[in-house]
Amino acid sequence: MKKIAFYLLCISFTALWSCNKDSDNSIPLRAIVVTPESISLEIGKTIRIKATPEPSDATDVSFSWESADEAIATVNAKGIVSGKEKGTTIVTVKSGDIKKEIPVTVTHSLNITIGSTTYKVDTLKYELLADGIHWVKLSIPEFVNGLSSLGRGLVINAVEVDLTYPENKLEVWNAMMNTANSNRETPINAFNYVKKEMEPAGRKPVALTNGDFYVLDEHLPSIINNNNKKDYSGYQRRRPHGMEVTNGKIIQTPFSDIYAHKHVQALVIHDNGFPDYAFSVSFAGSVKTKNETFTLSDVNGFAKEGELVLFNNRAFSFLDYSKPTELALDSALAWSPYTSTMVSLSHPQGGWKVNEAMKFTVTDIEHDVETEPAPNAGLKLERRGKRFNGEGAILVGNPTSPGLDNGAKKFLSSLKVGDEIEVTTEVKVNGIKAKDKQLSIIGTHSGGPMLKDGVITNTWNEAHPRTVIGYSQNQKKAYLLVIDGRQSNYSVGATTGQAAYILKALGAYTGLNLDGGGSSAMIVNGATANKPSDNPQRPVANGLMITTKK
Repeated sequence: MKKIAFYLLCISFTALWSCNKDSDNSIPLRAIVVTPESISLEIGKTIRIKATPEPSDATDVSFSWESADEAIATVNAKGIVSGKEKGTTIVTVKSGDIKKEIPVTVTHSLNITIGSTTYKVDTLKYELLADGIHWVKLSIPEFVNGLSSLGRGLVINAVEVDLTYPENKLEVWNAMMNTANSNRETPINAFNYVKKEMEPAGRKPVALTNGDFYVLDEHLPSIINNNNKKDYSGYQRRRPHGMEVTNGKIIQTPFSDIYAHKHVQALVIHDNGFPDYAFSVSFAGSVKTKNETFTLSDVNGFAKEGELVLFNNRAFSFLDYSKPTELALDSALAWSPYTSTMVSLSHPQGGWKVNEAMKFTVTDIEHDVETEPAPNAGLKLERRGKRFNGEGAILVGNPTSPGLDNGAKKFLSSLKVGDEIEVTTEVKVNGIKAKDKQLSIIGTHSGGPMLKDGVITNTWNEAHPRTVIGYSQNQKKAYLLVIDGRQSNYSVGATTGQAAYILKALGAYTGLNLDGGGSSAMIVNGATANKPSDNPQRPVANGLMITTKK
């Protein structure tokens, strides 16, 4: 037994000695060697960092990677760094307690060819506003537009939105019409009220620009300017030229001023969220009761003798800012140059939409209503049309001649409270009834696209501040640009052709011109990003905005 115990003891010592020998063979890591030791890359590019242990035969080594600021650059498990936004950060590789830091610089450089000249472009600002939404501020110090004596320079603010991200949307905003600004709103004020409106739904605007041209007083038709020696022009002065639709709700049909034939071109945003150019948009409507169907002539506009018009709760004409905001945001102001019948309606069942009948319930009827011409600023609200609060819409029907009870006036007089009616607002795009139900539309310059199928056309050979909208060939990316102008040796302005070169360089395949000059403004996250040539910022009729989730 003693011999057996002795042998067992020897075996134990042998095993212990063997284990100690094995542990003595482990080689500790002393450092991590990386190649390269610092990197610089462009936004959207990638570089791989190679990490090796020091000594090379160090045991139990595994590397992990992290970026100090993933908004600037990210790194994966293989050490591949991706540039995301202009700036600097640190990428760290670790194994146990040993680490190595690699400085990373992300740059954004660009050369743009405008006409026959290639310009170096300086990036003044590059910021990721949200997933799939980038804002860049560019300067072309040596740019000369060839048309002005203001010297050199061009400053551009551009926002690119990837519309394949489900939360990202390109939308149309409409002005909170009021006396002080003649039915217009400044883009900065528009951003603030849109932000407030969107909060309950968990959404927000991130970028916003001006939009369509607006109607000048001298271009209003005589039927508004001087009806029975009363001036009703104030109800529609400074409204946009073209059609305006927001998520299926028509704000305005193509405006019938003295140049009505020019105001049919538009940017259409389809139900899938993707933008499209239309060389022609048009409106047709009808109101159907149990026994009769009547033509709807206009929305939020004026009805001629015998005609029928619809006012919805986006008809904010002469908004009274002394009223609570909640009241103002659910308020329609109806008016007519004629003694009319006005019918109040509920909100539409299932919400607003185009190209499909909407069902409403009649909530009130008023006969022989007379409204006053729109007054100048400062006069009492009671003299401004007829205001309806809390109603979904108002139908206004006129007789064919004063004193008669016929036409649309008679059609509405046959209704009673509680009746259900159907209203259809039909939108045709390029002569074909659109399939979309929730589309948005904003009017564009009548000269046609300045960039079409990748081909540039100079539709306006004058150098001005510019606001333009473009989109990629697959329509999945949109580009909002504001180019400053009329500012010596800072930003001298551009023609539409020059603006088209810039749009194309950024990725656009189609580009459309919006209102420019003193109207051009871009708001990013609640601050004015550009330097508008008007001071203070000019009120405008409507605009485009990029929105996303909060």
